Amino acid sequence: MNSDFLQLLWRGSGKTVTRLGLVSVTSGVFQGLVVVIINGAADELPALTMNFWFLSLFVICITGFIYTRRFTMTRSIKMVQDIIIGMRINLADKVRRAGLLPIEQMGETRLYTTIVENTEIIFEATKSLSNAGASLVMILFSFGYIYYLSPMAFLLSAIIIAGGMSVYMVNQGKSNADLWATMEKEKEFSVYLSHLIKGFKEVKMNSARSDDLFENYLKHSSDAARQLRQRSENRFISNYVSSQISFYMLLGSIVFVLPQFSMFTHAVIIDLIAVNLFIVGPLGIVIDSVPLVAKADVAVRTLNELDRQLTEADDSRNTAEKSLLRGKTSFDEIVYKGVQFTYSNSNGSQFGVGPMDLTIKSGELLFIVGGNGSGKSTLMKLMIGLYYQDAGSIRVDDVMVDESNYAHFRDLFSIIFTDFYLFDRLYGLKDVEEESVLTLLTKMSLSDKTGFKDGRFTQIRLSTGQKKRLGLIVSYLEDKPILAFDEVAADQDPTFREYFYSVVLKELKEMGKTIIIISHDDRYFHVADRVLKMDYGKFVI
Repeated sequence: MNSDFLQLLWRGSGKTVTRLGLVSVTSGVFQGLVVVIINGAADELPALTMNFWFLSLFVICITGFIYTRRFTMTRSIKMVQDIIIGMRINLADKVRRAGLLPIEQMGETRLYTTIVENTEIIFEATKSLSNAGASLVMILFSFGYIYYLSPMAFLLSAIIIAGGMSVYMVNQGKSNADLWATMEKEKEFSVYLSHLIKGFKEVKMNSARSDDLFENYLKHSSDAARQLRQRSENRFISNYVSSQISFYMLLGSIVFVLPQFSMFTHAVIIDLIAVNLFIVGPLGIVIDSVPLVAKADVAVRTLNELDRQLTEADDSRNTAEKSLLRGKTSFDEIVYKGVQFTYSNSNGSQFGVGPMDLTIKSGELLFIVGGNGSGKSTLMKLMIGLYYQDAGSIRVDDVMVDESNYAHFRDLFSIIFTDFYLFDRLYGLKDVEEESVLTLLTKMSLSDKTGFKDGRFTQIRLSTGQKKRLGLIVSYLEDKPILAFDEVAADQDPTFREYFYSVVLKELKEMGKTIIIISHDDRYFHVADRVLKMDYGKFVI
């Protein structure tokens, strides 16, 4: 079984596939018997009375065909839906377990489109395949009937169909290669489209950047994908036309060539033509299913590749259930010794932070400052466990942080990044009192902007600064021992900025929280216990 798509269906529900296959064969047999019965009844047409025997057989076969076809279609749809849901959930689970860096490298656009679009292709292909299976059986049954009518007609049919299938398979192999190349080009297009949408303001403000991105990258990748897809579709069309030519050649041969080699009665010729005409519909269904199955093969390969990459990216696979950091709500100090991290940019250049030696005491308010590009945000991701260090060690009190407890180490922190995502629900928080959330909304001057009802914020379409205030509310409610804020005050009005540094931070510190803040507000550096300055990925004096 070389088809990745068929292997997926077999692995996903082997017993169900076998049962559906048997029912599909039965459906095809019923459909084929209809042809035999109609031919038999047609031979009796000179009789003046209705042939109730053929009529009864006809009704039985039609009823059986309807029931079995409906059964295979409904059950195959349920089966593939179960498989697709399982794939999506499995991939979503692997996404949440993956490390941040590989997820950043894959890109959210690719992850989303790969999971959603390819599973939809598989669903459509399965619907087509359930019809094609029964149709193929009907075609085989019909050729058996042709053999019964005339072995010579069967031999002629086999020769013509074998020649047509040979051409078909060659073109299909080339078309499959074009489909795979098209998928790769469409990935490139998705990346450049993401650059255009996410970097819209930057593109809008620079016509040279806009023209370069559009003409040399976005349009180029789109044109390349279009050409590949057009070539692939042209081959599909050629295959369809060649299959139709083969069919009409078969009909012509039965009418014009076959009688020249053997004596055939008029009735036999009519029966042979009738059988072939009955095959037209099922043959079209089988032919139409081939490109869909080919696309499903590509989709399954794409999903399998993503699954492989996500499996390799899993940074929590070695997490120990009984870790000393699991559920830890307090600490005395965190010691970073010789910690270093380096990553490569898309242009091939490298950037890193460290080596870094730092000790953070419980309850400390720490400011990290420095110019743009100095490495502050990368350092914070390293400090809180989103990036795994290339060298050095991290200790929480007497516990060494390693792969066995890295996930539990991250649970010590509540974070707000400059580009953080605001959820409308308080995921992970149980039994949150609505009144306490409303009190915090008032504290953060948001009570007139949004509310909290049925476990969710009523409005999150807010300004960047207001979203960060909601993030602060979530940090209050999460009640983690360490709070990490990246430029939380940068998008606030002067009044709330003053309130944040003078009141909010003081209150959090009185609650015993350890606070790490990336900030450019030098007017408020005095509220920190320590101010660490960064430049080129290192601390400077």
